[in-house]
Amino acid sequence: MPPIDHESPIYAAVELGSDSFRLHIGRFNDGVLELVATMCEKVELSASLDEDGMLDSAALRGALACLAQFRGALDAWRPHAVRVVATAALRMARNASLFLLAAGRALGHPVDIIAGDEAGRLVYLGVANTLGAADCAPRLVLDIGGVSTELVIGEGAAIRRIESFALGAVRQSLTFFANGRIDAAGFDAAVRSSRSRFAEAGFGARGWDMAYGACGTVRALAGHAHRGGNMGTPLTQGDLALLRDAFIATREGAHLAGGLALLCGLMEELEIAAVTPVTAGLRVGALWDMHQRVGAVGGTLADTLGIV
Repeated sequence: MPPIDHESPIYAAVELGSDSFRLHIGRFNDGVLELVATMCEKVELSASLDEDGMLDSAALRGALACLAQFRGALDAWRPHAVRVVATAALRMARNASLFLLAAGRALGHPVDIIAGDEAGRLVYLGVANTLGAADCAPRLVLDIGGVSTELVIGEGAAIRRIESFALGAVRQSLTFFANGRIDAAGFDAAVRSSRSRFAEAGFGARGWDMAYGACGTVRALAGHAHRGGNMGTPLTQGDLALLRDAFIATREGAHLAGGLALLCGLMEELEIAAVTPVTAGLRVGALWDMHQRVGAVGGTLADTLGIV
């Protein structure tokens, strides 16, 4: 069993995402987050949503099996506080309620379905504390999920605006690249669709030299664009154009094509010059949130958080 340091509380954050389930377990030492365990399993809930908004039973069984594995890690580390959140796919699914009860039993902790603004808040909190919350320059953070996208504008630790869009990478892939077919006409249609959705919402803020991508979609695209190089190198619109041409030429990358088209549309519409991948996001933000609330209020974790 891992060693338990009672002077350095251990926290755990579980994200039941639209495409993957993820677990972070960490502690804070001198204001620095140390991740002591991480787990990730692709469950593809968003891809299993049918036209009636029902999740496929096979996907739900696989999701519960994943959570049983997470339970093993939670039992081994015995964190002082755990937060479990479910995002867009489970927020939308008509048959989510029974699954969420079973998920809570599998993990030993209740599941909190969060809205897009809370997801955006946690994502920004994770990015701000990773990059440095003392930097008060305006900052745009984006999180492209399977069925939703969150955009957050902030300055340092302060959030100025959060917008959530019912538009995600998996749904774009299923809509425009069915059966893995990628061609120029379909890709351009996916970009136009993405751009129009962001334009209709009137997000407003345009002309960014840099934005930060706190999501697996941006990190995966950066890995393809800068293969063999620094995965933290910013993605430019030129990089995305080269990826578009490569995906069309090789007929590969269908699983990423929807996310690429969405990011192209977003960067064009908001006039973003480059997006830097950040290895921080909702789970890191949830860990910081627990840590900061305990520090601000004092007392025991159980009294302060009420989520042990």
